[in-house]
Amino acid sequence: MKTRLSGRSSFLAAAGIATVLLGGSVVAYLFRQPTAPAQRPPEVATTKPNDALPPSLDCSFTAFMHSSTAVFFYFDVEVPKGEPPRFFQRAFVSADGVRQNYEHAERPAWTYALDGDGRPMITSADGATHIVLYDLKLGASGSLPVEAGIRSNVFRNLGGQCRQTNLDGKGA
Repeated sequence: MKTRLSGRSSFLAAAGIATVLLGGSVVAYLFRQPTAPAQRPPEVATTKPNDALPPSLDCSFTAFMHSSTAVFFYFDVEVPKGEPPRFFQRAFVSADGVRQNYEHAERPAWTYALDGDGRPMITSADGATHIVLYDLKLGASGSLPVEAGIRSNVFRNLGGQCRQTNLDGKGA
């Protein structure tokens, strides 16, 4: 003789199974072994706070349609009181990844001036390359983004971004 469970019996059987599973989970939770909290290594500062970094300007310019970086310029900056800032090229990286570093004494000096539209601009020592710094903020501490454009027969007219750091004249 085969016995079929009624709807009520099926429900009670399912409820009983659920109760046993839930009860087992609660018991397992209550009797689990306590674990020690994960130990994290102490945080060590690997970089200087922005206020301690020397004044600098680091720029990257992208090729047409922003598909690849065409050139990088890295500058050390001096911000003497009452005088225009002085930009000394620290390094140059070409599109093919070749890097040219300049030692302190041989760093090319770029001149600072305002362009014909009154925007801050720096010009290479040979006068062939101009970098327009649309939103340069002289006197600002910390690290800030700067929209820039390069004007040159060699590099053409490229758009890019720079990062100015501590151009407040306090130095590091």
